[in-house]
Amino acid sequence: MEEQHNKRVAGIDVSKAGLEVWVEAGPARRFFNNEKGIGALVKWLARHGVNQAVYEPTGGYELDVGRRLREKGIKARRVHPNKVRGLARAWGKQAKTDGVDAKVLRRYGEVFSEREEGEIEDSPEREEIREKLRRRRQLVSQKVQELNRLDKPVSPGVRESIEEHIEYLDKAIKRMDREYERALKSSSALSERAKLYQSVRGVGQLTAATLVAELPELGQGEGRRVTSLVGLAPWSRDSGRQRGYRAIQGGRGVVRRALYMAAMSAVRRRDSSLGRFHQQLRKRGKPGKVALVAVMRKLLLQLHSVAQRGTPWTEEYAPGT
Repeated sequence: MEEQHNKRVAGIDVSKAGLEVWVEAGPARRFFNNEKGIGALVKWLARHGVNQAVYEPTGGYELDVGRRLREKGIKARRVHPNKVRGLARAWGKQAKTDGVDAKVLRRYGEVFSEREEGEIEDSPEREEIREKLRRRRQLVSQKVQELNRLDKPVSPGVRESIEEHIEYLDKAIKRMDREYERALKSSSALSERAKLYQSVRGVGQLTAATLVAELPELGQGEGRRVTSLVGLAPWSRDSGRQRGYRAIQGGRGVVRRALYMAAMSAVRRRDSSLGRFHQQLRKRGKPGKVALVAVMRKLLLQLHSVAQRGTPWTEEYAPGT
């Protein structure tokens, strides 16, 4: 029975160059990470009776793999890297290194046969929105670089070239805005979820789309777990009687940066619950950065509450958040 179960789970180590796959007792098989290689991989997995494949996020190199697996009816699980590393250490390996990644990923799929806390839930609709937003961030980053270049003395010809590129980037960003909005509207469920998020003060369409695409766990389980996923849970540095400084770390930076912009917008509105909360913290002597992180955490918990209830946010709920 164990052998039959093993044949159903595959671990896939995805990189730009290729795909290392581990099924059964091995040895590992390797495929190119291109259209032909992914096609060969999917066929090979189907022949071996695999119905579940486990892989990690690798900056987008895994997107085509996950898409093709789902089209073939194989459950594609994009798992949290920290949890896989934890299993690797528990399994007697000091670190996940090349050559054992696929084996560890397969073992993770065996031990945790169902979706675990912190595991990213993949769907074609979310994946498309995520991809459009990623491209938008890349374009915005390029624009910031060009604007910084304009702050320095440059010759007239170079300045003209920079200004032309900025104009092109502005148009490209607007085009990508339309693209992610179109992708969001294509799913009624995700579109409705985004509208719910926008009922919270400070949350605009871009932030709502980011939450929909990058934080599907919102509304599930306890609020403390969600703040930890985003990297807004304070970590203690205590030892014995010594009490260290609390700080946030890790988590999904994309979501955290989106919440930062939303929190900045919310605190400017002093008539809102978050604005008043920020003022109270500042009056108590909290540094600006600490107060803003606290607002981000409270904003995330408001969004979590909205997602759990399935009803828009109103300020009447604020005292209980």
